[in-house]
Amino acid sequence: MRLTTRYFISLFVILLCGESMLAQQKPQQKKEPAPKKDFSPAAIRFGTDLIDLGKTFGGKTFSGYEINTDVGFANYYLTADVGSWAKNLSVNNGSYSNSGTYYRLGVDVNFLGKDPDRNMFFLGFRIGHSNFNEKLTYQATSLQLFSPATITTSNPNVSGGWAEITTGLRVKIWKGLWMGYTARMKFSPSTKGNDPTMAPYDMPGYGLVQNKPWWGFNYQVFWKINWKKEPPVLIKK
Repeated sequence: MRLTTRYFISLFVILLCGESMLAQQKPQQKKEPAPKKDFSPAAIRFGTDLIDLGKTFGGKTFSGYEINTDVGFANYYLTADVGSWAKNLSVNNGSYSNSGTYYRLGVDVNFLGKDPDRNMFFLGFRIGHSNFNEKLTYQATSLQLFSPATITTSNPNVSGGWAEITTGLRVKIWKGLWMGYTARMKFSPSTKGNDPTMAPYDMPGYGLVQNKPWWGFNYQVFWKINWKKEPPVLIKK
């Protein structure tokens, strides 16, 4: 019985020593460092809104355009939009018109960061600003007047701002040609420089000021210009 116990103890010690020697002889594998994102910009995109162009050439109440641009830093994109906006609308007993310019600045986050073509599904945020003028002309009637009187009131120099949450797609079509859309939820509009007799009605870039929030949609075409070769997309294994 004692020999059997000593035998098993000796065998256990020999196995432990063997495993220790094998572990020392086995080469240790070095962990590869995680790939780092390259945040240096390599290209810029310029585009325009096809919906605004369609309303300008196909309608009578709207005239305007919008220029869009973005620059990528890995999966983050700085964006800027500049636009012009003018409307001529019929209202009860009169007409309303406005004209002005606007811009937006913001950032988008691309959630398709591992796509070699760098197609985009994004969420973003914008700050918008507008400068515009507007005029309302209407017919006023009174028991003291034999005929209606034409009254004109205006806001000659109005400025305003708002914020937006955006989402959308950008898809590579061919070489530098891209297309996509941007959906916007606009909120927190504010204006200043108002005439006390007329509240601002339609703010270029935003829309109807009394609507909070207000929705927007752009269908855009872009051309991408590279000033250096874009770094490869890094995919963790």
